[in-house]
Amino acid sequence: MTVTEFTYCAIDFETANEHRGSPCAVGLTRVESGKVTDSIVYLMRPPEEVDYFDEFNIGLHGITPTMVKKQPRFRERLPEIMDFAKGYPLVAHNAAFDLGVIADASRLSGREVPTLDFACTLVLARKTYDLLSYRLPFVAEAAGVKIENHHDPAEDSRAAAEILLAIARHHGAMDFDELCATTICKMGRLTDMSRQGFVSASSQRLQIPEANPDADPSHPLYGSEIAFTGTLQTMSRQQAFELVSQFGARPEIKVTKKTDFLVLGEQDPLRLRPGAKLSAKAQKAQDLRAKGQKIELLGEDDFLRMITP
Repeated sequence: MTVTEFTYCAIDFETANEHRGSPCAVGLTRVESGKVTDSIVYLMRPPEEVDYFDEFNIGLHGITPTMVKKQPRFRERLPEIMDFAKGYPLVAHNAAFDLGVIADASRLSGREVPTLDFACTLVLARKTYDLLSYRLPFVAEAAGVKIENHHDPAEDSRAAAEILLAIARHHGAMDFDELCATTICKMGRLTDMSRQGFVSASSQRLQIPEANPDADPSHPLYGSEIAFTGTLQTMSRQQAFELVSQFGARPEIKVTKKTDFLVLGEQDPLRLRPGAKLSAKAQKAQDLRAKGQKIELLGEDDFLRMITP
């Protein structure tokens, strides 16, 4: 499926030393209507107060004082960065760092911190893939994105841009609103006065009720773990959670090795991954069944019969 509504600018800073406000380079990759349209790298001198290079940082990214000697300082580069981004939301892998660079370097330079909306592929990756490490190279591999020179700002910003698109396709999301709703996240926002990170949105999170300890132990749902996929026609997901808990079951957000039942609601084909016939949860249930786990798949009608006296 395409992700035609996604428009943003991926960003990756490299710093000269241990101070977050010491940017010496930035890579920017612009995505418009779901396609990479342009990219650029700017070298710069850090703000005067933190204008020195640490050997450790040089070893990571290979940028030296000589390379930036004749470049503008961050205060002059910032307007160019903002112009390239066109006011689009920013996307970064570990956005807390990159947006922190903008905030700290702006303040050290005596500039007002720009107002920016942003998303984080590190947070999204943790909600999408089961990995040993969520460093950029590992996430890129999981997302099917090539990255050959980690810590090159051009490579890293391009990788972050493509990872966001891959994660959106994985969840069947067409825009940031759908992606945030699916992953239960809230867009981050940076202003001169505050910063709200790209984090789990507790106000949007489904409430998982405790299983009723006094439920009838003979009921087929009693003591089970139950997940849902797709849209239920007869009730909301939260109502379904509340209902099954009354029968002594524990509702769950994801399909896991402990899942006993998966209720199949109506599937929107546009939300499936390219070429997929099943939702990600249904596919995982099928895979676990193939490995010997006893997961029963229920249609909404079967589910209703099970809970109707």
